[in-house]
Amino acid sequence: MSEEQIYCLNCSAKFPKNAQFCPACGARNLLFVHHKDRITAGLLAVMFGIFGAHKFYLRQYVQGLVYLFLFWTLIPPILGIIEGVRFLTMSDAQFELKH
Repeated sequence: MSEEQIYCLNCSAKFPKNAQFCPACGARNLLFVHHKDRITAGLLAVMFGIFGAHKFYLRQYVQGLVYLFLFWTLIPPILGIIEGVRFLTMSDAQFELKH
């Protein structure tokens, strides 16, 4: 069973559809989708929300840095627990649409 192949938009080389980059020229595959897991995001938010670990996991780097700079206040841990519970209680489809 062979995996589906696509052509690179940059150099026209053929490569697997699930590859993140073209092996010939290194161009990003625009069809590559990197899914995040809501359970992982929820657990990171509950356990390490004080440092913004869930924000970095979800590639929300600016918000993650805000959590990291304000970790000494009570704001990030409270928000981390709230967001963690929200992630853990929402459906996979809702999480995929939002993140």
